[in-house]
Amino acid sequence: MVLESRRFHDILSIRIHWNVIMKKLLFLILFLIVATSLFAKKIEIRFWHILGYHVKPVIEEMINEYNATHKEITVKADFQGFFEDAQVKMLTAAITNQLPEVAQVPIEFLQAYIDNGFIDPINEEIPDELRGDVQEKLWDLVKRDEKVYGLPFCALIDVFIYNENAFVKAGLDPEEPPTTWEQLITAGKKLSRDTDGDGVQDTYALSFYLNGVYGLLPILWANGGSLFTADNKRVNLTSREMEKTISMVYDLVFTHRIMPQKWTDWESAQAFLTGKLAMGWFSSAGISYGEQNLPWKLRVSHMPSLNGKRFSVLSGTALVNFTKNSKKRKAALDFMFWLLKRENDIKMFERIGFLPIRQSVVNSLEIKAFVKENPNYRFPIEALEYVRPLPFHPEFLKINQEIRDMLQRIILDRADLRDELKNTETKINEMLE
Repeated sequence: MVLESRRFHDILSIRIHWNVIMKKLLFLILFLIVATSLFAKKIEIRFWHILGYHVKPVIEEMINEYNATHKEITVKADFQGFFEDAQVKMLTAAITNQLPEVAQVPIEFLQAYIDNGFIDPINEEIPDELRGDVQEKLWDLVKRDEKVYGLPFCALIDVFIYNENAFVKAGLDPEEPPTTWEQLITAGKKLSRDTDGDGVQDTYALSFYLNGVYGLLPILWANGGSLFTADNKRVNLTSREMEKTISMVYDLVFTHRIMPQKWTDWESAQAFLTGKLAMGWFSSAGISYGEQNLPWKLRVSHMPSLNGKRFSVLSGTALVNFTKNSKKRKAALDFMFWLLKRENDIKMFERIGFLPIRQSVVNSLEIKAFVKENPNYRFPIEALEYVRPLPFHPEFLKINQEIRDMLQRIILDRADLRDELKNTETKINEMLE
């Protein structure tokens, strides 16, 4: 009996001990399963981008590479359409608190998000290596009162583009594009002709007045003027400099007859494609597309100077971090900084024509070799010496539309220039109050 009792006790002890071990093992397995699932869960970042056509595939290629090399973060890309359409979607998302973690915001819209508190400064989070490598004029696109609210991305710079074939047909040397305003007019008169002999002029030198502020700024700046007052709160259209600028545009249409009076944006675009519009200032982002798709040879040069001065408009988009969540903010910034790494910066320049963001890229052997083989691309880099950033204001696009409408009344209806400047200035400033 005693022996059987001991055996029973031993068996019971073994079972109790085994049960304890199994419980601990089960607890450990459950812990490992939960811990593994927690650590394995990726942080998802939504990225809204806005540039289509030949730009969209390049951006999506970069995103796919990021996702393949960053196992802890997944970037979900959504193309939101072009500037105006994307702005409507983003404003709706802001109102409903559904903004993405990262978005590509046109510089024209950045101020509105800053003023409404949707964006926090990122000064302290920018790596020193990147901070010192981004070209200073590009920081100016995203900096307000020394606070940095985003990263410059897809920077656009106006360059002078012209049709080599049209120059040859007009008896102009394509190796000698116009370098001054006076030369622009002289060449423009040779390029603007009645080519089919029906008595109606059907080719012109250039067309830009329907672009509003974007087309006027290089001329206005060269004349010593500015769009806004010193405090950046009101437009200044009745200045002597603005009046001179609009008069010069008027003369291109009616005195020199080198710019069409009644062509729409679409008609001007078609004329440029078919060779009936020979030159003008356009975004550097059109270089690669033009070289690959236009039926004539695209040439690029510097903007013509005026009064001994040369200016170009610097604009583009900003990479903006909207999230307030600390983990997602860190992941979003990691993705934003990655988009600006040297390899990606080189890719955006060589494949599209966007201005390099980093000075080290400008100085790199890769870019120097590329520019030597593709001379059209040297001008965006050199143009940085005479650029000015697009003026920033939360209502910039509304202002530009009013100026576009004013120019159409002056050019199409021959409305009085001074009256239009005064009335439009009053209307815009009342809107801004």
